[in-house]
Amino acid sequence: MMNIRAVAMLALLGAGYARGQFVWPKPEYHRHDPGVYREDPFITKYRAKFFAVFHGDFKTFEDAYKEIQGMVARDPRDARALVWLGNGQTIQAGLLLAGGKTAEGVALLKTSRQTMRRAVALHPDDYGVYMMEAATLYVQGQYWPDKYLPASNWETLRDDCEKLIRALGPRIGQVSVHVRGETYGELGVAYAKLGDRTKARRAFEKIVQNDPQSQYAEKALKEIQKLDQQGGVKTSSQGR
Repeated sequence: MMNIRAVAMLALLGAGYARGQFVWPKPEYHRHDPGVYREDPFITKYRAKFFAVFHGDFKTFEDAYKEIQGMVARDPRDARALVWLGNGQTIQAGLLLAGGKTAEGVALLKTSRQTMRRAVALHPDDYGVYMMEAATLYVQGQYWPDKYLPASNWETLRDDCEKLIRALGPRIGQVSVHVRGETYGELGVAYAKLGDRTKARRAFEKIVQNDPQSQYAEKALKEIQKLDQQGGVKTSSQGR
C-alpha cells in the first residue's frame, strides 16, 4: 500500500475525492444541545485523525488506523473500534482503486461493510456507531463508481439515517447543523441512488427548511436541481 500512496493521493484529490462528508463543516456547525445529542469523544477524536487523509495527510490517518487495529486485536467486540476499522478499510480500498488495484479494492470494500455490520450488531442503538457506518457508506459512494456498490450499500445508509431521525424525533432541531445536515444529506443521496427521487427531494428540502443560510442548504439545493434535471419521479415502493 505504501508504494502507491503518492499516486493514490494525487488521484484521489485530483478527482475530487476529498469530499469525505456531505459538506465539510465549519466549526460553528458543530454546536448543539448537549442534553439532546452528545458526540462520543472517541468518535470525534478518530474522525479528525482518519478524515485527515482527505486533506492529503496520510501519516495521521495511518498512525490512527494502526491504533484502531490494535484495539480490535485486543478486543474484537469493541464496537467503536470495529466501526472505525471498517472506515479505515474503506479508505485503504479507495487507495487500492486509485493505485490501479481494483479487484483488491473491491474485496476490501466488501470486508469493510462486513466489519461495520458486526460493529452495529454489537451496539445497534449506539448512534455513534451506526452513524459512523452511515458516514463511511457515504464515503464509499464518493470513492467508487456505482457498478462496484450493491444496493445494500444505499439501503443500509438510508436505514441508519432514518433510525437517527426516528430516535431524535422533534429534538432534531436541537442538534448541530452538522448532524442535521449530514443525516438528511446522506439520506437524500441514499434515496436518489435507490431511485426514489420523491423521498430524496424531501430529505434535501428538510435541510433547506432547517438551516436555510448554511452551506448544507446550498448543497441540498444543488442536489434538488440534479433531481429536477433527471426528470420524473419514482414512488416510494419502487425506491425500495
